[in-house]
Amino acid sequence: MKAFIYFLFVTVAFSQSMVEGVVIDSNGLPISYVTVREISEDKDVDNWHITNNDGLFNISISNNSKIEFSRIGFNSSILESIKDDFTVVVLSVDSIQLDDVDVFAKDNLNYLTKTNKSGGLGSFSRNGSLNQVPSLILRTYGGYAGNVSASFDAGFARHTKVMYNDFDLTSSQNGLTDLSMFPSFVLNSINYKLNSGVRYGSGSIDGTLELDSRRVSDKIFYSFGSYGLEQFGSTYVFEREKSKRTIIFGKTDYEGNYKFHNTASGEKEDRQNNYLDQSFVAMERQFIINDDLIVNINSMTSSVVRGVPGSLSFPSLLATKTNEHDLYSLSFIKFFKSSSLKLFSTRITTEEEFDDPNESYPILSVHELTSNKFGLDWKQRINTAMDYQLIAEKKSDRMDSTDLSNQEIDNTSALLHFNYINKKKSFKLSPSIRFDKQSSTKKETYNFGTRFVDIPLANSGFLFDIAINAGSAFQFPTMNDLFWPDGLYSSGNPDLEPEDSNYMDMKFISNNPFGEFIIGASTKDYNNLISWQPDENFKYSPINISSASRSTINLSYLRRFEDSIVRVSYNMYDSNDDEIDKSLLYVPDFMANIFYSVDLNENTSLIMNYRLTGERIAQYESSFADQITAESHGIFNIAVDQDISIKENNLKLNFVIDNLFDEEYESTIGYPEPGRSFQFAIEYYL
Repeated sequence: MKAFIYFLFVTVAFSQSMVEGVVIDSNGLPISYVTVREISEDKDVDNWHITNNDGLFNISISNNSKIEFSRIGFNSSILESIKDDFTVVVLSVDSIQLDDVDVFAKDNLNYLTKTNKSGGLGSFSRNGSLNQVPSLILRTYGGYAGNVSASFDAGFARHTKVMYNDFDLTSSQNGLTDLSMFPSFVLNSINYKLNSGVRYGSGSIDGTLELDSRRVSDKIFYSFGSYGLEQFGSTYVFEREKSKRTIIFGKTDYEGNYKFHNTASGEKEDRQNNYLDQSFVAMERQFIINDDLIVNINSMTSSVVRGVPGSLSFPSLLATKTNEHDLYSLSFIKFFKSSSLKLFSTRITTEEEFDDPNESYPILSVHELTSNKFGLDWKQRINTAMDYQLIAEKKSDRMDSTDLSNQEIDNTSALLHFNYINKKKSFKLSPSIRFDKQSSTKKETYNFGTRFVDIPLANSGFLFDIAINAGSAFQFPTMNDLFWPDGLYSSGNPDLEPEDSNYMDMKFISNNPFGEFIIGASTKDYNNLISWQPDENFKYSPINISSASRSTINLSYLRRFEDSIVRVSYNMYDSNDDEIDKSLLYVPDFMANIFYSVDLNENTSLIMNYRLTGERIAQYESSFADQITAESHGIFNIAVDQDISIKENNLKLNFVIDNLFDEEYESTIGYPEPGRSFQFAIEYYL
């Protein structure tokens, strides 16, 4: 053991550096599709990257290399040295000298209105990486093999949209996304945007979770952990001067059975039928046809076979579920002097089979869902202070199901977004409006955002920003809501109206030598919420009956030291279901999150994350059941990263402990979670 600990903390100098950052313009707005290329004096290299829609990049370079940033319409820039763990690169338009650039809110990165989470808890701990997002709540249904849904600010899971490499993963059948379709090693880059309904449309009332696997390095990896968890796989980039192919693949096996405390019997029991067999492969192909044209082709396949332990009473221990997800996309990006045009198409096919051969109540349910989308994304810079974006999409969903038979839904949408920056007055206006149509139903949503920067705080010498957003969002009824067959016990409702919401939030942001402080408050109402209700014959059907409200107060603090980062956030919630005048189900009184990362030496990092969730109602009182209140619980995750140099390549060791204090809890009633677990991973960077 002593020899192992010494090996784990050995320190060796590296010849490679990972550079992460964002490229912005003089208004502080991110620039997408910038070519980020390594320039080496020692050798010819074909190492390049293209920033994503939010201007983010990630590139591994030799320590003696430089980085060039270029895109038509902007002056190129060369970065000669890396000083920070997150680099901000400013490009000026080609008609303005770089010396004249005055970046709006240059000392504050919150203009991105998004946050990226990665690190030692990101690559090999699914709950660890997702729990780093301060306002995100996970609803999990058992161990690693259980379904996972996510929601922002304790809202409804169907009101949070999940994107993967620009694919919309929201199921038109039930309005949800099961995050367990992704192995944990894919969740190493997680971004989020709150109140993103205008940008992403139906299903993003509370926010959008963005998963990005494209920012990778060449490596092979192997990991093992508790409950028979085993993973192996590889990521590799084939680079040429004008083309690149990125491949990620891996395999996950999980035996899954674990002990849990059964409150009914008071005994420790085995959680059974929780196995998982998962294969994953993704590929991105990028082609720089010339300086003003880029072609992207993406594909992903995820195959999962698992046991379904269900709740403690249903289904039987014979139940299994098989899922296959196939994603394809093609896009063309054309650059002009002051604009860009993106033409894109995506296709998603999902096959699911649920089989429970239980003799007393056998179930066989098969669903095949196909989603096709195509559209355009036009960005235009009007002048140095104004720009706009126009996105138009056409989407069709097709379902072939043992429950719903053959069903179709068509959607069209258009989004118009403006930015106006007044540097002299130090404020920004960002109005946007969206139009959606599903069959004969139409929805209009809007967002009006403004930001005032560098406001002096009395005579303290400190400056702060004020950010205000007000708008609306919605969700169309799902196929289950509309088309569920008329049977003895249930029936769909084709006359449902969309769920909608109105919101307002305000943030006070202060960046000073003591760190970044944010005080935020938001209020949101929900109307026409869809609820399945029984009639006088106890036949269930969905109706627009519910309305609800939620207010949130957020306090957060971020401080970067020379070798460490600390982030603390605290959210207080006040929610109400207007129909019964009680707090919304699963909405806690509060949530607190503490994240700490420290470099113990040049090559060793320690990462810790603690999430405390307050009491919440898990089941309402009824004529046949008592109210169930879930107790407060805290989950502590810890990871150690160790980098080792082997000739010209790097080896990384990663050790993660989830739920270090072995907390007993249920994020969903009737689905006990596993206790303390560990995972050890070896990554060899090529």
